[in-house]
Amino acid sequence: MSFSKHKKAQVAFVAAAVVPLFLLSGCSAAGSKAQKTLPPLAVQVQTVGLSNLPVGSSFLGSITPYIQTTLAPGAQGSLASVNVRPGQVVHQGEVLATLSGAAAVPAQNAAEQAGAALTNAQVQYQDALALYNDHLSADQQVANAQSAVNQQKAALQTAQVNLQKAQVQEQAALGGGSTPQDLSALQAVLQADQQQLTAAQKQLDIAQSNEKSAQDAYTAAQQAYGNITADQVTQAAQKYQQETSYYQSWQSGGFAGQNPYTAAFQSAQSAYQALNTGYNALQTAKTQYNSAVQAVSTATAGVASAQAQLASAQKNMADANPASGTNAAQQAKLTLAAAQAAYNQTKAQYDAAVSSLNLAKQMAADRTQEKQALDQASNTLRQNQVNYQTAQSSLQVQLQNGQVISPISGVVQSVGAQVGQSVGPQTQLITLASDNPVMATVDVPPNEIAKMKPGVGMSVDVPNLSQTFSGRVLDVHPQLDASTNEYPVDVIIDGEHPELLPGLQVEAQLTQSGGQKVILVPADAVLSLQSGAQEVFVLNGNKVHSRIVQVGDMTSTQYEITGGLKVGDKIVVQGQNLLSDGDTVKVVPAAGAKGN
Repeated sequence: MSFSKHKKAQVAFVAAAVVPLFLLSGCSAAGSKAQKTLPPLAVQVQTVGLSNLPVGSSFLGSITPYIQTTLAPGAQGSLASVNVRPGQVVHQGEVLATLSGAAAVPAQNAAEQAGAALTNAQVQYQDALALYNDHLSADQQVANAQSAVNQQKAALQTAQVNLQKAQVQEQAALGGGSTPQDLSALQAVLQADQQQLTAAQKQLDIAQSNEKSAQDAYTAAQQAYGNITADQVTQAAQKYQQETSYYQSWQSGGFAGQNPYTAAFQSAQSAYQALNTGYNALQTAKTQYNSAVQAVSTATAGVASAQAQLASAQKNMADANPASGTNAAQQAKLTLAAAQAAYNQTKAQYDAAVSSLNLAKQMAADRTQEKQALDQASNTLRQNQVNYQTAQSSLQVQLQNGQVISPISGVVQSVGAQVGQSVGPQTQLITLASDNPVMATVDVPPNEIAKMKPGVGMSVDVPNLSQTFSGRVLDVHPQLDASTNEYPVDVIIDGEHPELLPGLQVEAQLTQSGGQKVILVPADAVLSLQSGAQEVFVLNGNKVHSRIVQVGDMTSTQYEITGGLKVGDKIVVQGQNLLSDGDTVKVVPAAGAKGN
């Protein structure tokens, strides 16, 4: 906010004091002719509009090109003409320079390399996008990593046991015999294995006894009932059902005398019951016998396993005190070294599995890494697209008739050679920067970077122009800038603004999302009066008028106007400190902008 009370008023006061002196000297006519009308003051104005209210911290940066490319001749030759100068606006396809005596140099290799790089960038972008969108993949990675940890933990425990055994054997071999503690431990294992073998043998004896009993019972059932099949039982049941039907029909018919079907009914009933009882008894005995046979098989396997464990324990006991003069000690050293190496390798694999599990959990809980990878892949893809377009343009157009042709529309930033100089593919001849869209890059500290999401609204103030523009976050660079220790954030500015040249300093702030839009004006446009009120100058035709305004929220560069202005008003943003109410002014545009 500027503190000034109209310097022009002071000038007017001095002029009024001098006039009477001319009148007293008798030179009133000459004095009147000597008075000249002052030229209109040059001012810059800005149209009042609605904007989102900035919130939070301010971030410093500058206007940067959305696309920047340096052109080089595709052939070796003498520079015949340069048709552009720094600051000039050019259009895609425009001839920027020509060569004389140019020798055509194929650009096919450059175009093919750019195409391959673009294809690779597209694949990487699709992979990064799929990974970012695949929630199930992150959960599956956690499950896989947890399973790997469990497997490596079990393997580590086994390796540790083997290492301990090898250490015991090595100590016994190097000492010419085991210590009492070592022998006691091995003896305890041997006794336990012997007890286990005894128990397994008893279990086998019981199973064999049960098998014999079940076999006898099955044989007795076969002798008692013979070989009864399921078909025989079924046929007997059908016969029994048929005779029952005849018998019941006679009974319910009210006939006199004895039922002629009684004998057949009783015979079928007895036959069915006998067959059914015998069949069930045979099946039960057979099932019990099969179960007993299986139990014998299981018990036999248990005995074999116990015998193997006992044999191993006996060998360990024998190896614990090797005979003097044998190579058992050397063999024990080799065994210990192998066990130690196996343990170290298994421990490293376990630690790696735990690290992978922790990383998978972090990735499942926090998608920042996937987002950074996606942003990086997007930036790489966009740059490779530009490179491919540039290479194609160079291949198809640039070498035609020795011309250097602009592949994009934009502004010339620099020209690196003069007419007559020898130039070639290594010469950085012309540097171009796109002018649409307009982009600013600001530095954001790590503690604020979480707020920066693509599409988030930003208010961008340009102090040198005393103007504020609305925009939105385009990209967040995934790596800290080494010089600032902050993250660069690209902000796209809405609309076309040729006055926003690369390098202009900016100050950006986040804006309220979804909130009510307000009137924002540059802070320097608001003047403080001695009474404490605030005023701005509003343009009406070619004159300006003072208007008292009410100020709401304030930042270092912008004020919210809550009263006194309406959308569409044009206020003075440069030259306001020299104005008085009713002054005639001349509106001049800002550097690079069209006049109002």
